[in-house]
Amino acid sequence: MKQFIKNNDNEKLCIQIFEPVTNAQQLKLAIICHGITGYKEQEVIMQTVHTLINCGYEVITFDCRNSRGESFNNRSCATFSSMYDDLQTVIKWVKTQDFYVEPFLLVGHSLGGAVALNFAEQFPQEVNSLMLMSSIFDGNKFLQNTQKYTPEFFQQLQNGGVIRTRNGVDCYLDSTYLYDFMNYNLSAGIHNLKMPVLMITGDQDTASTVEDNQCFYADLKCKKEFHVLRHCSHIYDTLQNQSDLNDAIINFIVQQGQ
Repeated sequence: MKQFIKNNDNEKLCIQIFEPVTNAQQLKLAIICHGITGYKEQEVIMQTVHTLINCGYEVITFDCRNSRGESFNNRSCATFSSMYDDLQTVIKWVKTQDFYVEPFLLVGHSLGGAVALNFAEQFPQEVNSLMLMSSIFDGNKFLQNTQKYTPEFFQQLQNGGVIRTRNGVDCYLDSTYLYDFMNYNLSAGIHNLKMPVLMITGDQDTASTVEDNQCFYADLKCKKEFHVLRHCSHIYDTLQNQSDLNDAIINFIVQQGQ
């Protein structure tokens, strides 16, 4: 079911609600945040949705503003800050619904992983488990990785930006999102994470490198799992990647008794 809501600035956000395929003994809720230039129907997001509804979760996805989805878009560059505001708007709305249950499972991909991580650090009592798929952890390191591994793309961002299009919807991206994220180092709030955490990245991912994930994982003091998927880039774009992602999520859910 699709739902349109508005934020405090009267800008629309599009939410998708997926009911569980299997009946769980108790109501289970998961909320998923896509990455920069992503959208709620993206393959990595939909694979995660299918896995979770088959595990008995009610799942909420949404399009962040200025993404390639159905939410407000004035062709400005989305940022960590704006995406975090969108997640908070969605969660505030979900809390008014009959299916809301707390604590809930929170999931994020790429910059959406950083957004989910920040929320879990700020409001740990509301999150019972956290799944970070190719997450970003530190703004300065992310800028360095972009310059090091994708210098031509970084130069494009500096020289006026790029446009990504899907179904006739343009998404504008420039260096604004890189420099906005430099204000954040999510390791600073890691001590607040008491819930189980699942971390996943690909061995070919240059935005969320194995090394960066390993460093963050080593500092976690909660129950945790870390999976490095073989032959996998940042967007989990092969059937094998998606199968491996499915298996990692199911294993985590089983291990946590959820």
